[in-house]
Amino acid sequence: MKIVDEDGEIIATASDDHTLIGGHHRLAVAASIGKKLFWRDTGEPVKLDNFFKHYGSSLRHTA
Repeated sequence: MKIVDEDGEIIATASDDHTLIGGHHRLAVAASIGKKLFWRDTGEPVKLDNFFKHYGSSLRHTA
């Protein structure tokens, strides 16, 4: 699954269970500057609370 910003640019990649597998830095930067992020397949907003709560605790994070 792909995470995109409001312009449709791919920011990160996640597995089907929403485990972030690529784009950790781009995701953090996009969120820090206030970009709205969406699941490309569904158009639903990405909830980043779990990602930032556990950031740095693992190489794989939940978005």
